[in-house]
Amino acid sequence: MPFSESDSFDGVTFDHAVCSGDIEGVSFYKCTFQNAYLQSVRLLDCVFDECEFFQCNLSLVEIDGSNFAGVRFYDCKMIGVNWNGTGGFLSASYKGCIMRNNIFSNMNLSKYRFSSCDLSEAQFSNIKLKHAVFDDCDLAQCQFHQCDLSYANFTTSRNYYMNAETNNLRKAAFSLPEAVSLLANLDIVLE
Repeated sequence: MPFSESDSFDGVTFDHAVCSGDIEGVSFYKCTFQNAYLQSVRLLDCVFDECEFFQCNLSLVEIDGSNFAGVRFYDCKMIGVNWNGTGGFLSASYKGCIMRNNIFSNMNLSKYRFSSCDLSEAQFSNIKLKHAVFDDCDLAQCQFHQCDLSYANFTTSRNYYMNAETNNLRKAAFSLPEAVSLLANLDIVLE
């Protein structure tokens, strides 16, 4: 589905849309994307305001100067997305998404909610994740570096590891037996 620069859509549903190439300067307000194929698309200076994505393929999407405000992603495939192209402005929630190898850095994601997501090998660097909730998420080989994880909730997630020396874990919530992984960098022997 081709979009022209400066197009603006309000309340439109895009069902089974297939896009390739670049989408530049397009604004979407309260739009719904269902089963859309946007793999490897470049989103240049686009605005997504209060939009919903259901079962879409957004893998390898390149974000350059695009804004996401109040956006909700449900059961989407989003492998290899680098969210840094939002310029630090990102307001979204994720439920049931495959988000392997995603990159988040230099952002404020406080109070974010990731529900039933696969965040394997994702990278969070210099991120504020205060009061964030990781509900039933797989965090295998997920990296947290220089993150403020105070009051974050990991109690129902699994396969996580974070270094207490390079991240703020004050009042963060974990559950056993997964919480034992937090001792891995302390060079201690557990028996």
